[in-house]
Formats: sequence, structure tokens, C-alpha cells
Amino acid sequence: MNGSAGHAPPEVWHAALPYRDPAQLEAAACQFAEDAAQAGAALLVASSSPWLSRIRPQLASIGHVTWTDTSGPAANPGRMIYAISRFAARPAWCVQEAAWPSRPEDDLWEILRYEALMNRALTGHVRVLCPYYTGLPPALISCAEAIHPLTAANGSWQPSPRYQDQDGPPGMPSGCEQPLPAPPGNARVVFYRDDLAGVRGLVSSDARAAGLGPSRVSDMVLAIGELTANTLAHTSGPGTLTMWATADEMVCQVRDSGHITDPLAGQLRPGPAKESGGRGLWVVHQLCDLVQIRSGPAGTIIRVHMRLDS
Repeated sequence: MNGSAGHAPPEVWHAALPYRDPAQLEAAACQFAEDAAQAGAALLVASSSPWLSRIRPQLASIGHVTWTDTSGPAANPGRMIYAISRFAARPAWCVQEAAWPSRPEDDLWEILRYEALMNRALTGHVRVLCPYYTGLPPALISCAEAIHPLTAANGSWQPSPRYQDQDGPPGMPSGCEQPLPAPPGNARVVFYRDDLAGVRGLVSSDARAAGLGPSRVSDMVLAIGELTANTLAHTSGPGTLTMWATADEMVCQVRDSGHITDPLAGQLRPGPAKESGGRGLWVVHQLCDLVQIRSGPAGTIIRVHMRLDS
């Protein structure tokens, strides 16, 4: 793969790499790593553990490599921007595969949302290469091409012809803005305004009944505590908590009349002196396996997932 350092807008180097088989991905990743080393940049490799095991020996000679298993505790795509932002003060290149075929469909679409937001957060110090297996659904591949300024074509990096072909909010394809599916009919619905202690007690009880372990129960209680406290802090009306469980996960949804106007809210860790909020939502991203946010003038829905096998 040629042209790793060229043909990119100077403000954002964010590329999609469609690949057909592991050998093609490994060859491109190795070339990218060698180019990073020649440029004197640190390298972050983030992917599922099986692929990390395959590629690690091939990059043994590359210095300054940080490895992140995105199939483990860092699986939440809402943590991607923060993970990469930690390298923003120095030259750093990242190979990040978050969308592999075995991931649930909800995860895949949220990955694309956060990939689109990454274009707003990246600096000129950081370059991000995002592999996408071509066996993923065609709609996902098409969306990936639309949210990356660069793509691989004919052995080199070129501007993605679909990058401006977006009919959603600025930088966000409409496929990533679909409303969330309605909760199941048997979900527990709780209205709250003042008694957050009672809300936390119900979350704890339902989380234990769903099969979450003790530490995960605490995480869910803390996450929902942060979200419901935001309702009290930023709206004048009540909020609605909806909870349900499936065979694989527990899901909690908080809905209120607030409007999150900052698309990067919760993505970057707020500093200790920051007064404009966002700290609670950042904490929620660190605790949960998936965070889905839909916000507009009519109100905000935040849906969080915790896998039972985590």
C-alpha cells in the first residue's frame, strides 16, 4: 500500500480500508506500521484478540506499539475517540478495526456513528486507518466509505468519492441517524424527578435479576445514576427510565426533554476545571458495553447495554 503520507487533507487523515481476506489486511497493516516507524510516530493497534495474535509477531520489529483488544473491556465504540485522543499531543498512527462480522448489528451502526464523529476530533498529529471486511452488509460498507475522507484504491490512498455523499446532519450519514427500535412491551418503565435513590434501587434489583455479576451491577447503577442526575441538572421536567433484559444483555434507556448540542459530548475526558458538563456521559461510556445517543430539540434518548458475559 503506497501513499500513506500523501493525498490527505492536512487537517484529517482518516482512511477506510476495505479488505477481502486476512492476508490483505495484514499486508496493509504492516506497510502502514513501517511507514509510521519511518515517520517517527508511535503506533496504536486496536482490534479483536484473534487478529492481534496474528499481527503482533509481524510487527515485533516496530518500536513504540500500543496494543488494544477491542473485543474485551474496550469493546464499546464510544471509547474509540478518547483512546485515540490520548495520542493527540504527539505524532501517532492507529490501525483500528472495530467492525468485525460477529458483532451485533447495533454495535456496527454505532461504530459508524463514532467513526463519523472522529473526523471532528482528530488533529494533524494523528492518522487513523480503519479496516472493514467486505463481507459485512453492503449498506455498512457504503456508509463507511461516506464517513472516511480517504479510502484505499489501486494500491494507494485517495480521497473517498463518497465522502461528501451524506444527507444526514453535517458529517453524519442518514443511515447512522435512524431512530432506535422501541423497547419490548414487557419492559419496566419508571418515571422520575426527585427520588433517584429509589431509581438506583430498581436498577440494582433488575440488574441482578438479569444475571449481571456484582461489579457489573454496580457499574450499571452508577451509569444510570449519572444519566438520571443529568435530567435533574439540565431539564425542568421528569425523565423516563425503561429497563429490560434479553438472553445476552441488560438494557437501560433514559429519556428526557434535554438536548445535547455538542456531538462530541462524552467522547473526550473533561478536565478537572471544565464547567460545561460532559463528565457524567464520559463515565457512562467507560462503564457500559454500548451507548446509543439520539438527541434533538424534542429531547434526548440514551440507551446503554451491558453484556451478560462481560
